[in-house]
Amino acid sequence: MNRFMKMGLAGVLFFFGLFATQVHAYDLIKRMKLMDDRFKTQDMLRPYGHDFLLDVTAAANSDTPSLLDDVDKIGSLTGTTQEQVNQADAILSKHYNTEKYLRARVALGMPIFSFSAFGIRWQPNLRLDAGLAALINVKQENVTFTSLVNNLDQIPVALRTALIACNPTQPPLNDGDDILAFCVSNGSITQVQADLVKATYGISKIPYLNSIVASSSNLPVFDNYIKIDAKAGMVVDYTKDEHWFGQFSLLALGRADLRKKLDATLMIAGGGGIDIDEPNTLINAVFDYKLGKKNSNYSAFAALEEVKISEISSETTKPNYGTDPLIRLHGQANYRLWIFSAQPFIGTHARSGYGFGDAYYFGADWGAHVWGDRLGLTLRTMADKEHFTFATRFKLWLMHLEVMAKTPLTAQVDGVKVSEIYSADIRFFF
Repeated sequence: MNRFMKMGLAGVLFFFGLFATQVHAYDLIKRMKLMDDRFKTQDMLRPYGHDFLLDVTAAANSDTPSLLDDVDKIGSLTGTTQEQVNQADAILSKHYNTEKYLRARVALGMPIFSFSAFGIRWQPNLRLDAGLAALINVKQENVTFTSLVNNLDQIPVALRTALIACNPTQPPLNDGDDILAFCVSNGSITQVQADLVKATYGISKIPYLNSIVASSSNLPVFDNYIKIDAKAGMVVDYTKDEHWFGQFSLLALGRADLRKKLDATLMIAGGGGIDIDEPNTLINAVFDYKLGKKNSNYSAFAALEEVKISEISSETTKPNYGTDPLIRLHGQANYRLWIFSAQPFIGTHARSGYGFGDAYYFGADWGAHVWGDRLGLTLRTMADKEHFTFATRFKLWLMHLEVMAKTPLTAQVDGVKVSEIYSADIRFFF
């Protein structure tokens, strides 16, 4: 009896652990996982049919162009290094403790003939899906020479160690002098290594700033992460009698990403870009699987996405994003009266870096469709832990167009302001 009580208690603790919110300091990559998966939920709420299709989606904060313009300005500032840092601080101060999210995605689909076997209706499709996402965090941070060099994490550790040991205070340099040139001259690093640092970060030099070399200083910091995904393969939808449904996919998933953290001294030297110069591409064979049950009005499913089967190819360095799968739970009701419909829904998801309690959502789609559902209008009202979402989708026979706005429900997450995000999706199907 005691054994069964222990097993039952362990099960209860496991269940509540799944739905617990993960508490952690702001982490750019973990934050990207949550935000990107929330937009994948929006993709899931616009399900594909067994059609030829082209689907294009984009999302961004309204003030992202303003930030990128301000970062470009910093590369052309004039004056002493300290004066340029002060100007950069004034330019970027309005963006401090904010995050900017960018997303673009294209999907193509081609149906293959449907068939029935073993009492199951199979609908196979060929799919290609490619996307880019970027997350930028701007803040003010206490910087020392050691932390500046350690933030150059796209170069080898041995090179960073050599730069720290270079000690540009002996003899002291003048304001704006190139620390890389100094370290080459005293033999701490080679010219080839200095050129590697410049090429990796798109800078002309690392300018000497006495306030961070001699002690420390609060400087503007531009922390950015960019990820590129592409997957292609077979997606099969299936139904069994009137109640069971699901989907399984066998795909090749390619991924490359880059994390760059630049303080003001590197930005004034020209290093403000977020391009992937030398991608750490990883290609895995993965599978997705979904199993659901429905009746006349209700349906629910559980799904696993991006489950790794094996590695196909990789670079020496692997993507920071990792290869952990996504777990999804979703349920909804379906009501229809004449031309009107309502679909209330609720769900959550989890991946390494965040828990089910971070990603729950609920809402409803409200629709009106005519001409055999060829023409229609759908309004979505939805809330998650951080945003209220309102979307409008127009269906025009062989296409649909959706526009969406996500308005903050909470002021901050881990000390970073939650911002509005706007999105649009256009799909052609035939």
